[in-house]
Amino acid sequence: MNIPITILIRYDEIGLKGRNRRFFESCLLSNIKLALAGVEPMHFHMPHGRILIDTDLSCAEECTSRLSRVPAVASFSVGRKVEADFDVMAAVGREMIEPHMVPGKELKFCVRAQRSDKLFPHTSPEINFEVGSRIMHDLSPRGLTVDLKNAKFILEIEVGMKGIYIFDNRKAGIRGLPVGCSGNVLCLLSGGIDSPVAAYMMMRRGCRVHAIFFDNRTFLGRGGYDKVVKLGGILNRFQMGMKLFIVPFQDIQVAIRDNCKDKNRVVLYRRMMYRIAQAVAERNKCLGLVTGESVGQVASQTLENLAAVNNVVRMTVLRPLIGMDKQEIIGNAMRIGTYETSIQPQPDCCSIFMPQRPATRSRITDLEADEMAYPMETLGMQAIENMEVIEMGSLAVRECAGSSGPRPMSSPDL
Repeated sequence: MNIPITILIRYDEIGLKGRNRRFFESCLLSNIKLALAGVEPMHFHMPHGRILIDTDLSCAEECTSRLSRVPAVASFSVGRKVEADFDVMAAVGREMIEPHMVPGKELKFCVRAQRSDKLFPHTSPEINFEVGSRIMHDLSPRGLTVDLKNAKFILEIEVGMKGIYIFDNRKAGIRGLPVGCSGNVLCLLSGGIDSPVAAYMMMRRGCRVHAIFFDNRTFLGRGGYDKVVKLGGILNRFQMGMKLFIVPFQDIQVAIRDNCKDKNRVVLYRRMMYRIAQAVAERNKCLGLVTGESVGQVASQTLENLAAVNNVVRMTVLRPLIGMDKQEIIGNAMRIGTYETSIQPQPDCCSIFMPQRPATRSRITDLEADEMAYPMETLGMQAIENMEVIEMGSLAVRECAGSSGPRPMSSPDL
């Protein structure tokens, strides 16, 4: 027999949005419904500042697993609706606490009640005392103690207009803003540690992130391609609906190798990537580009080289990792589950034809002179014409020719 439960979802930053609050709440609710698609039964309702989901206990584990990956969810708890009776509340509380108790070990707990229904005849402190004292009477011989400041188990009681709910320990969400409320962006996804973290951070700021990967299968094999598809799948769990654009880049790299100064190769690669990414972003109504660059981390990420790369696009370039060190980035990658995939030994295309001494302070005039030496625009348009798109929801690969054909590009586009 299924036991009815209620999952309480809390959000914090949305509560500060004033007159726009309804828009953000609606966006979050849509994302939660999408994340929980296929889980039945589900009934949603929204008292002020909360989202409540009525479902069955059999669905609880799957629901909480999915909710832990939804941006803008600050925390959530699994609970039950109960009668307005302290004995019943205490009995349900004991059921929730007992699985956390270990024989011979102390468990610190407290009760925290919130009373939005002011017609309820008892205050919040009175509810805390009445329920807590009943639980202590039964469980204190087994090691349960009260600690209001450092409790390891917090039993939460919400007394609202639509009923009384008792909730288990709250679990932390990933906070931020709901995906989609800030528009679409396109992330340059390399397969390394940094760019997946950058994509995730923009999802937490309300952006729906799509990704573009520059592929050199001719020289590097299929490993990098497969690795990026896997990373895209991991990232897609936080938002759903990601598109991954795979751009063949080998012809451009060969042309740069054969016609341009050795020291400028990496920056020239990046300038072409930015041009192509901007064209793809504009075609797909993305409002900005996202990269995993951090100042000084590698030769192409000095301030001079970043400026030289930015010079070729008019679109906003977002660099959420710009002031982070490598250990901070690695910590974030481990937390979101991309690290183990990112460190797999598959080189990205920027590692091929690497010069012995790459330029760390490129001059834009020198780069522009190099770019006159090869058919930059033609190669860029050919790369876009031969691009693949992977819909991460279905992993269906299709050609991306576009109904109107490739957009004509001239510098600074391409």
